[in-house]
Amino acid sequence: MTEQSETPKILDEISKSNASKASSRSTRKQQTTRRRFAVVTIILLPIVAGVLFLAYQQISLQSKLAEFELENQRLNQSLATQSTQLRQIERAQLATPEPIEFDDSSVRELESALSEEIDRLTAQLADLQAAQLLTNNATDRAWKILEGQYLVGIANQKLMLEGDVVTAISQLEIADQALLDSGSSSVFAVRQAIAGDLQKLRNIEVLDREGIYLRLDSLLAEMENIDLLNTMRTEFENRRNAESQPLQLGSDANSLLESSFEFLGSIFVWREWEETPEAMLAPGQDDLIKQNLRLMLEQAQLALLMRDNSLYQQAMAKSQDWFQRYAVTNSIQGQALKTELNQLRAIDIDPLLPVLSQSLSLINQLAASER
Repeated sequence: MTEQSETPKILDEISKSNASKASSRSTRKQQTTRRRFAVVTIILLPIVAGVLFLAYQQISLQSKLAEFELENQRLNQSLATQSTQLRQIERAQLATPEPIEFDDSSVRELESALSEEIDRLTAQLADLQAAQLLTNNATDRAWKILEGQYLVGIANQKLMLEGDVVTAISQLEIADQALLDSGSSSVFAVRQAIAGDLQKLRNIEVLDREGIYLRLDSLLAEMENIDLLNTMRTEFENRRNAESQPLQLGSDANSLLESSFEFLGSIFVWREWEETPEAMLAPGQDDLIKQNLRLMLEQAQLALLMRDNSLYQQAMAKSQDWFQRYAVTNSIQGQALKTELNQLRAIDIDPLLPVLSQSLSLINQLAASER
């Protein structure tokens, strides 16, 4: 009995489980179907949107084409109308016009009056242009003459203050060209005076001040190595001490006299002086003598830079005097230095230069007449 009562329960449970399984299968199928529909919908949406957009573009293009066709028709109609009007105008132009009679005497009088006025204004303009040209020429001529006056003044200053012959020649040449460019007929006398001054300046030998300065500088360096008389005397004494031998008196009187002369010759050095020296050198005065010679040459250099010929000649004369008095002049070095001193002393560092007074006077008069 117990087994029979449990059988329905088991069957009921089996049926329930089968029903639940069937319902779960149907639910899964529904979910799968929904998913597939969603995927298809997502894929179809862009396609549908693209198709709709293309349809919209097609409709828009068709409307625009219709508008263009209408506009083209209007333009064709306008062109046809204009062509018709042009043909009408051409036919009207080809038709013989009817002569129109009018009185042109007033027009002729007006043309004559205008022609006379134009001729008068043309003549007045030509007069004004000629006057302007004359004014410009006069102004240019005056400026060129003033330029020449200024350049001649500069050349004179270069000569008087600096002794610069090269620059003075250059300025005078430019001044002469300016006077030539002025085109004035009154510049002949001035140009003649300038030509004379140029000839004088070109005949002057240009002084090489830099070369003279370098020669003096070379002498300054040589003064350190000159031989002084005191040095020569010391050398003679040293040689005498080295070569002297004890004096042996013999019985022969002649041999005694000869020995005495030899002894005196070994002590004294005979030298022919051009003039009597004022003082003999004391031992240790070599540096002082050389220093004084350098100072004299430096003074000559300073005078060269100052263009002071008097001071230059004094310094060179003192240098020569001291060199003759205290230095050894019979050696090769002494002769070369003596010759160089003589040549430098013979140079006039401030030569007499021509004065441009005539050129200045004439060009000043010419410039005053142009004002």
